[in-house]
Amino acid sequence: MKRSICMVLLATALALPAVNAEAAPPKELSSKITTVTVYSDRAQVAREARVDLSKQPAVYSFTKLPGWVDDATVRVSLPSAKAGRIIDVRVQREYVGRSTDEAYQKAQREVQEISDQMATIDDELAILNVKNAQIQNIRAFAMEKIPRDTAVKGVNVDDYKKVVDFVSNSLLEVAAERRKLQERRRELAPELMARQRKLNSLDTLTNLEETTVQVTVQGNSTGRSKLTLTYMLPGATWEPVHELRVIGANPGSAEMSSYAVVAQTSGEDWTDAELRFSTQSSTATVRIPQLEALKLGSSAAAAKVAQEQQKSFDRAQEAFQQQNRMWNEVNAPLGNQMEVYDDNFERLQVAQGRAYQTFQRLQSRGTSAHFIGEGQATVRSDGHTVRIPIGKTTLNASQNIIAVPEQSLNAVRTLEMLNNGSQPLLPGTVALFHEGAFLGNTDIDFIAEGEPFQVFLGVADQVKLSRVLDRKHSEVNRKKTTRMKVTWVVTVENLSNAPVTVDLADRIPVSENEKIEIDDIEVSGDKDPDSKGLLKWHLTLKPHEKKIFKVQYRIEYPTELVQQMRARK
Repeated sequence: MKRSICMVLLATALALPAVNAEAAPPKELSSKITTVTVYSDRAQVAREARVDLSKQPAVYSFTKLPGWVDDATVRVSLPSAKAGRIIDVRVQREYVGRSTDEAYQKAQREVQEISDQMATIDDELAILNVKNAQIQNIRAFAMEKIPRDTAVKGVNVDDYKKVVDFVSNSLLEVAAERRKLQERRRELAPELMARQRKLNSLDTLTNLEETTVQVTVQGNSTGRSKLTLTYMLPGATWEPVHELRVIGANPGSAEMSSYAVVAQTSGEDWTDAELRFSTQSSTATVRIPQLEALKLGSSAAAAKVAQEQQKSFDRAQEAFQQQNRMWNEVNAPLGNQMEVYDDNFERLQVAQGRAYQTFQRLQSRGTSAHFIGEGQATVRSDGHTVRIPIGKTTLNASQNIIAVPEQSLNAVRTLEMLNNGSQPLLPGTVALFHEGAFLGNTDIDFIAEGEPFQVFLGVADQVKLSRVLDRKHSEVNRKKTTRMKVTWVVTVENLSNAPVTVDLADRIPVSENEKIEIDDIEVSGDKDPDSKGLLKWHLTLKPHEKKIFKVQYRIEYPTELVQQMRARK
């Protein structure tokens, strides 16, 4: 089969018109990013450019793309087969700068020129230091000689004055020359720094790669057409967040708005682009799915999934890690704001890890989700986060009050809803708003279409709870076996002037050890626990009404059982 495919490709290649590579240089295209699909750890970018088609093959090039474009994901297309056909696509990568470039060598010469001048000044300063030391020696010799001459033949004032004048004038001349040289050195220092920065920038370019995609196109006729280039590259991520807004004391509906919080340092600004977001594995779309035998009862693994090596993306990821910061400095200089960029980059890495884990959990459920952002948006490549609306729906809702006094003496208000929208709700943070007031944040898990869920709305202050041990009717007897009789008194009271409906819950222990017996269960109102030992009451309390419930049971177990369990623990 492979041989047949190769023969067909060879025959097709021989049938295509020959392209003279030396005929004309590629025509550099001016392209614009129109659509971006963001995954948990990368982005798929679509660029569009206008080309002039002719019946003769022509070579066009998309230039100055980041050096970490994933070669295996490069795709090029025309609007339709009627416009023409793509004959060849080549991905090339080269360093932005070379040490043999005239600009680089000129910058080296300019730095060397200033360096030589400063070296000359340093040499002259060293000579002045030697001259100054010689003058100091003459001065010291004269100071020793004058007292000896004075004792022998007296002092010649003119000679003494000449010596003093010579030493003083010489020191002044040396000091003046030194000041001039030092001033000249100070004047040269900023120029040297500026030229060195320019050389360093050019030197950075010799370690910085950029990608060029060359496309050979042949039109069916002459005319203008659109040419679309798509590719994937690392440096982008997104996370879902939501806003839930509720109006009214007892709302029958709630408005849920979903957003994608996106950040990217891919090396390209997404300006006025259509943004799409996917929880799908970014590599799943470039594989041909294949099942292998599912063998049961063997020592081998139950299922074996072929793991293809992502060599192309690994190369892109490595280049991204090594060159991303340099690319940003060269293409989007921020000056002192590079610290801000570094902070944004670190936060992006953390967010990327969270998104990857969240979307992997969705994959384990056998589901994925895709969203299209509203309108067009701009996301700069400096790592700043941008919130893009991806959906809004009105959900059927009902407010409940839940009381679990064993866990908390605060009854809580919840909003139970049904996702009756046309898309799932992804795991993420939900900001809660009631009557325009911000109540706080909560979290939701994945909620499919048609699935019910509930969120926390706050504490129900009008409900008072208590759960105390009735010591009069509780006891412990420790003999060969330990017998415990436990009685809990649960109280629910409505402190408000309006009726309140409360879902009250408590529980009875459930034995998972045959040595532990639980019996003599008595619950107010002849309430029976379910198979998990849970007790639930749906209560409607009148204004200022109080209801009391008793939960009683007996536990019997061997006295040494507790010690054994503690020892094993």
